[in-house]
Amino acid sequence: MDFAEELEKMRLHYENHPLDHIELKRPYWMEDSDELTVTYEEKDLLVKNGILCYACVVQANVLLFKLFPPHDCPAMLLYSTDSHVRDNPEILMETAWLLYSYKDVPLEQVPEKWREMARCVTDELDRSGFSFSVTEEDGAHIEMHAITNMMHRRYLPGRKLSGSLLPVFAMPNQCKTVVVLPPEYWTRDFKKAWRKGLI
Repeated sequence: MDFAEELEKMRLHYENHPLDHIELKRPYWMEDSDELTVTYEEKDLLVKNGILCYACVVQANVLLFKLFPPHDCPAMLLYSTDSHVRDNPEILMETAWLLYSYKDVPLEQVPEKWREMARCVTDELDRSGFSFSVTEEDGAHIEMHAITNMMHRRYLPGRKLSGSLLPVFAMPNQCKTVVVLPPEYWTRDFKKAWRKGLI
């Protein structure tokens, strides 16, 4: 699959039928003190001005992989607006897997660069966000952002998590969260591969 081409098709489709706002309902369990409440403050700004890019699931509440109970829940996502990731999101997926591999590993055994993120992956109630860079073999430095984000089932094909790669709207220098591109804008090939868990 040509991921850059698929993302461009989705971007053009959205530009032809953009949204002024997006309806997201706050779940019953979310308290006012929960840092994820920012999701509902940033959502409309993201769909109007955000950059469409790829995000990858690092970990998610297990309920999101099932249809019932149909609750919206958080997930830790890793995303990047870098063109290298647009062309080759495997970079993102490999880094997400690396982060998840440190879950429950004693911090002294985790490389220093990854310790704070490893702590966050292990403590599933932590809402911390992180920005960092990875270096490719060609010397390119790719900026990535790890965040805890609300996942709303109505904007997931099949209303549950199937694949790990997602098209999202992001504004890394302005917003703490991202918004998943509604599935009606996804290309048929991307959606098919995602629902089969191939990406």
